[in-house]
Formats: sequence, structure tokens, C-alpha cells
Amino acid sequence: MIRIAKLNHHIGQQHILKDIDIELPTQKLIALVGPNGAGKSTLFSLMARLQPLAQGNIYFGEHNISQSSSKALAKVVSMLSQRNHIQGRLRVKELLMFGRYPHHQGQPRADDIAIVDQVMADFELTKMASRFLSTLSGGQQQRVLIAMVVCQDTPYLLLDEPLNNLDMYHASQMMRQFRTLVDRDGKTVITVLHDINHAACYADHIVMMRSGEIVAHGAPSELITPERIQDLFGVKVAVLHHQGRPIIVDDL
Repeated sequence: MIRIAKLNHHIGQQHILKDIDIELPTQKLIALVGPNGAGKSTLFSLMARLQPLAQGNIYFGEHNISQSSSKALAKVVSMLSQRNHIQGRLRVKELLMFGRYPHHQGQPRADDIAIVDQVMADFELTKMASRFLSTLSGGQQQRVLIAMVVCQDTPYLLLDEPLNNLDMYHASQMMRQFRTLVDRDGKTVITVLHDINHAACYADHIVMMRSGEIVAHGAPSELITPERIQDLFGVKVAVLHHQGRPIIVDDL
């Protein structure tokens, strides 16, 4: 269970998040969507403890993030933010091993190596395992960072705009990997997405935000309608369906 209770957030006099109160399902792929300035990344940053909570509570299972130690939470919640600084003298495999640090505490064991090797294979990174991070393209670096988060092997993963810099092939592959983490491994993946079709096609649960508030949440089949998309984004669209999933197209 993920519970966000009576959450408010201000920057100066500006009310950024307003009375967020929601319970989210576990072992699901959850997408946060909404227009620019909706509060998605602010909510993410509070859930990830990148900013301190001033009012309200956030729980991952029995863990209240305001009361749990960083060491304890590192085995419960892993996260990818938009602000990541990669050290150029690290190699890909070395960075992924950092994702295992909460488990090996600087002394990797055989199971840590096996997990890193498997994640590299899953994310099509094996051939670049020995490459320095500074030699990678932006899209390759993004895939490596996500793979590092997966190596941490927590029940909850928070991913802020994970598809940044990814081409069509790798964006689709990444969303399929998220589905595998949920369906095969029982993870709960919470991700901020700008592409509403990725949310519609892959997510189990969508949270729609606007002006710092949650305006709707539920299954894509329930939420993705022309009326709701126009209300949320101010864009007139048509909604088609493929294999039981909604697909949004411009209503020309």
C-alpha cells in the first residue's frame, strides 16, 4: 500500500500541492500525468525524500518516510530523478554495482554480481559494461541510470520522466521492462510520464494532476476519454482502442 495523507506543499506564498490524499495499489505500474506545472515532479520529489515534507505523511507499506532512516528506506524505495550527475570515470558495470550498495555495503558478493549481470542483459547493456559513462550518448546514460535503480531491488521504484532522451525503440523497450518488473517480480513502479499514450498502453493505474491537485485516478480504460483529455490538457483528441487499451490521436 502507498498512502499519501493530507499532503500540502508551498514554495514561498505559492501553494504547489493542495490537499493530496490518495491510496495507491501495490504491484502495479502507476503513471502520474498532467500538464506542465501540474505538480507531478514536486509530488515525486516529496515521495523520494528529495525535499522534506512540511505538511502531511507518505507511507510505503508500513514505512512512514518522515520517520524511517535513509538506510532502511534504501531497501524499500529506489528512485530516478531528473537531476542526475554521472561521473565520467566510472564504467557502466561499476555504476550498476552502486545500485547494490544498500545490500553489499561495499563488499559485493556473488549474488550482487549475478543481479547486475542479469539487469545488464535485460536492459541490453551487456556489450557496453566496460565503457566509461562519459562515452555514452544521453539515451544510453538514461538506460544505465534506470538499470542502476533496478539493481537496488526494492519493492517500490520511483521514476521521474524515465523516457527522456530515449528513441522510439528504447522507450517502448523500457516500458516493457517496467511491465516485467511488475508482472514477473511483483514490484510497484510509479513513474512521471509526459507521453499520455505510454501511460494509456502500459500503466495499470493513472493519476491525473492539474494545478497541484489530483483530479482523477483509476484504470486507463476508465480515465482516457476525449472529454477528460480535453479538460486536463486543453487538447481535442479522439480515443481509439487496440487490444483493449485506449490510444489517443489528434482529432483533426
